Amino acid sequence: MNTTAITPLQVRVAQARPHVVRTSPATLGRTPDNDVVVNHPLVSRVHLAFEWSDGWSVVDRGSTNGFFVAGVRQSAARIDRPVQIRLGDAATGPVVELAPQGAAAPTVVPPSRPVPGRQPPVPQPPAPQSRPLRSAAGPQAPTPYPSGPQRPDRPPVRPANRPATAPLSAQRPPGGYRQAPPRFGALPDAPHLAALHQNASAVYEVPGDLRGRETISLTGVQTIGRTPDNDIVVSDVLASRHHARMTSTPQGLLLEDLGSVNGTFVNGRRVMAHRLSENDVVTIGNSDFVLTDGRLVRGRPQAQVAGGLEVSGIGLTIDGKALLNDVSFSAAPGTLTAIIGPSGAGKSTVSKIVAGLNNPTVGVVTFEGRGVHSEYEALRSRIGMVPQDDVLHQKLTLRQALRYAAELRLPADLSTADRDVVIDGVLSELQLTEHVDTRVDKLSGGQRKRASVAMELLTGPSLLILDEPTSGLDPALDQQVMKTLRRLADAGRVVLVVTHSLTYLSLCDQVLLLAPGGKTSFCGAPGDVAGEMGTADWAEIFSYVAEQPDQAWAQYRGRHPHQPPPQAPAPGAPVTPVKMGLMRQTSTVARRQFRLVWADKGYLVVLLVMPIVLGLLTLVIPGDKGFSRAVLPPTNDYVPPKDPGEALQILTVLVIGAAFMGTALAVRDLVGERGIFERERAVGLRPGAYLTAKILVFSLMSVVQVAIMIGITYGLRAMPKAADIVKTGGAEPAIPPAVTLFIAVATLACVSVLVGLAISAAVRSTEQTMPPLVIVVMVQLVLSGGLFAIGSAFVKPITWLFPTYWGYTNAAQSVNIPWIADQVPQVKIDEPGGEMMYPLWEPSLAHALISYAALVAIALVLTLFIFSRLRLRRR
Repeated sequence: MNTTAITPLQVRVAQARPHVVRTSPATLGRTPDNDVVVNHPLVSRVHLAFEWSDGWSVVDRGSTNGFFVAGVRQSAARIDRPVQIRLGDAATGPVVELAPQGAAAPTVVPPSRPVPGRQPPVPQPPAPQSRPLRSAAGPQAPTPYPSGPQRPDRPPVRPANRPATAPLSAQRPPGGYRQAPPRFGALPDAPHLAALHQNASAVYEVPGDLRGRETISLTGVQTIGRTPDNDIVVSDVLASRHHARMTSTPQGLLLEDLGSVNGTFVNGRRVMAHRLSENDVVTIGNSDFVLTDGRLVRGRPQAQVAGGLEVSGIGLTIDGKALLNDVSFSAAPGTLTAIIGPSGAGKSTVSKIVAGLNNPTVGVVTFEGRGVHSEYEALRSRIGMVPQDDVLHQKLTLRQALRYAAELRLPADLSTADRDVVIDGVLSELQLTEHVDTRVDKLSGGQRKRASVAMELLTGPSLLILDEPTSGLDPALDQQVMKTLRRLADAGRVVLVVTHSLTYLSLCDQVLLLAPGGKTSFCGAPGDVAGEMGTADWAEIFSYVAEQPDQAWAQYRGRHPHQPPPQAPAPGAPVTPVKMGLMRQTSTVARRQFRLVWADKGYLVVLLVMPIVLGLLTLVIPGDKGFSRAVLPPTNDYVPPKDPGEALQILTVLVIGAAFMGTALAVRDLVGERGIFERERAVGLRPGAYLTAKILVFSLMSVVQVAIMIGITYGLRAMPKAADIVKTGGAEPAIPPAVTLFIAVATLACVSVLVGLAISAAVRSTEQTMPPLVIVVMVQLVLSGGLFAIGSAFVKPITWLFPTYWGYTNAAQSVNIPWIADQVPQVKIDEPGGEMMYPLWEPSLAHALISYAALVAIALVLTLFIFSRLRLRRR
C-alpha cells in the first residue's frame, strides 16, 4: 500500500445531497454495492470509478451507455477543477457535478478494490500473546486518543467517559471529521423541495465576522414562512406557509406565531408571542435562528451543530434495578455508530433515551448543543426513530403508506403534489423509487426496513436511530441495510443502529459494546477492539462480557478516565401536541383505515359473508309467525303458537350476531398496529383523533353488516308490522317497528365495537385476543335474557353491565315481545298483580330512554378506558 495525501472529491448527482469521496477507487453505479448510487435506467450496475493518482480521474468501468463531458463520450477524464458530466446520454442523462476540495490528511490508498462497494482493508494490530480478557490483572493504562489505526474514510471517535475539556470540534485533529453538508431542511440540501421555493427572494446580509452565516436585518414587520411571499423564507417542509411574524417595536423584537402546525420555539419552548432578547434561539421546523446584535442569524454556532450527539453518563434505575450504568459516547454528523451487546444489555433502552422517548435517572443527552429531554418538543422533528417492528401497514402500497404518513407529519397547507415531491425525494435517496407502487408486504425484508426509514426521513431528521433493522434478514439483505445506513450517515446525519449483527461492523465509525446491566465494555472504532479487548473475535468478546460484566466494565473504566455522571435535567415543560387539526388527523386515519380494509380482499370477503351467514341462521328457528302475534283471522282470536319463543330466538340470533360482529371487527386492530401508533404518536398524532377515526370506521362497517343481516332476516322470516304488534285499541308507533329494530341492533353493534377495541387495548399481542373474545360473547349470550329468564337477585344486577342486555331490551321493545309472545317465561305473569321478569321490554318512551342511556353510559366507560390505554401505553 502507498500512503498518499488525497484531496477529497465532492460528487453531487442531479442536485442531490453531495457525497464526499475520500478513498480510491470509489465506484458509481446503479446497485447498492457502489460508493455513489444512481438509480437510473441509463446507469449500469457499476458505471464508472473515481481514481486518485496525483489527482482525481473519472474512468469508465465498461458501462453500456458511458459518460459524457461537454457532449462528448469519454473513457476517462481528469478532474483538476469543477466539472460536470452526464451519465448514459449527452442530453438527457443524469448530471453529476464533480469538484475537488481542499487538501486532506494523508490517507491510505489501496492499489485496487476487486469488489465494488467493499471497503478497503483496515490494518489490524497484532493480537497480544497474553490476552487480558479473563485475567485478573489490574486496570490497563488508558489508551491515548485517538487510539489504534483509524479507517481512512471515517472520522475518529472519542471514547466514552473521556472528559471533554473543549467542544468536540476543537478536539478533532485537522482533517479528521468529514465536513457535514448543510442541514436537510435547508434548500441546497433538499433538491426535491426546490420546486416549492423557486421564487424565494429573501435578502440576506452576510457580515465577515460571522464566517458566512447568513444574517437578516430586522425592520418593521416581517413574516416568516415556507412560501416565497414571506420576508424570511424557511425552506423546510415543517414550516407552514405563513408561520410566524417578527415585529420591530421600541421595546424590542416581538415574535408571534401565526397559527402554525408545528409551532414556533424560543430556546426550546413553544411560544405564541414572545419578546426576544440577545442570543435567543428561534426554532421553526428544523431551522434555527439566533438573535445577534439586533439581527437574526440563520443557523446555530458551528461548534454546537458540528458537535452532533453527546451522551454523558446516562443511567436508568427502575424499581431498584439498574438497567443502565454511566453510559457515555459521542457521535459527530456524518458518522454511523453501532450499539451492540448480549441480550439484556440495555441496547434498546439506550436508543430510546437518546431518542427522547424515555428519561434517564441520571445523565444528560444533548444534540446540536441542546438538551434532548429538556428541549424535546423543539428537537423531536430532528430525531427519527425506526423501531424493530415495521411501522408501515402491510396491505398498502409504499406510496399510499407514505402519503398517509406525510399527511400526519407535514403541514396541512402543503398540497398533495408538494407532499409527493417530498416522498419522491426520500424514495430516491433510499433507492426505492421503482417499488413505489408495490404493496409493503410484497417488499423484501431489506426493502421494508428502508421503507420504514423513508417514513422517518419525511421530516428531514438529522439524528436517525434504528432498533434492530437487520433482525431476521439474510446476510445479503443485512449488508444492503447496513450500506444504506452508511450512505445516510455520509449525507451528514448522525446515525445510531442497535444490532446483533457483527458481520458489517467495519462499515461503522464506532462501536458501543454494552455488557448486561447497561455497562460499557468498549467504545471506539471497530479496528481498535483487538488493542483494547485482547482479541478481535466478537463471539469470544460477547461470551466474556456476558459472563463477567462487572470485570469488563471495570477494565473499560480503567482504560478511560471516569467522571461522575451529571444530574439529569429537570423535566421540560409538558409536550404540547402538534397543532394539527383534530378533524384533519381523524380524517386521515379514517381514510387510511378504509383503504386498509379495501386492500385486504380476503378480510373484506369475510366481513361480507359473516352477516349473510348469521341472517341465514334464522331459518333454523322453528315457527312461521316471525314477529307477529298468533291470531286466527277473521275474528282475530288469539291462538297459542306452536313455539311461543320463536320471536325471542330470532332476536337472540340478531342481537348476539350484532355483538359478535362488532367485537370481532375491532378486537385485533389496536394491538396489531400498536407499534405504528406509538411512532405516529411520537411525531404528533393525537390519541383522541386516532381513537375517533377507529370508532367511526368500525361503527359504520358494523352498521352495514347489521343492515345485511336484518335485511336477510326480514326477507326470509317476517318483517315486524305495527298492525301486528300493537295492543287492541292502541295507536301505532310513530317509527315503524322494522326501523326501530334495526336502530336497536345497530346501536348494540356500535357499542360492541368499543368492547372489541377495549380488549385490543388491554392485551399484549394478537394471539391473546381470542380467549377474551370468546368469553365476552358467551357471557353476553347467556346473560342477554333471550335464552332464558334470569331471576337470581345476585346475578340479575350483573346482567346490567353488558351491552347485549340493553340491546336485547331495545329489540324486545321494538317488536313488542310482551304482546306477541306472552307465553314465554320472561313475559308470562303467573300471579294476579304480578310483574313480568323483564318489565323494560314493555314498549314506552321512558323504557327506551333508560335502555339507550345505559348503552351510552357503557360506551363512555369503554371509550375512557381505551383512551387511557392509548395515552399511557409504552412499549
